[in-house]
Amino acid sequence: MENQEKKINTDSLFYLIGAFFGALTGGYCAESFWGVVGGLVIGLFIATFFLNALVKRRSEEEPA
Repeated sequence: MENQEKKINTDSLFYLIGAFFGALTGGYCAESFWGVVGGLVIGLFIATFFLNALVKRRSEEEPA
């Protein structure tokens, strides 16, 4: 039997963290419901950028 490594998809974790802290920051700064919504959207955009620009590039550079 071969020892196979399972790759865990952590993309959803980055989206969850970005959405949570974006909403928390937006709510704190604007002190309103719409600040929370705006912060959530901005947090998701930042998480998407982080995943596509930084994390994917680093994983492509690593040898298999």
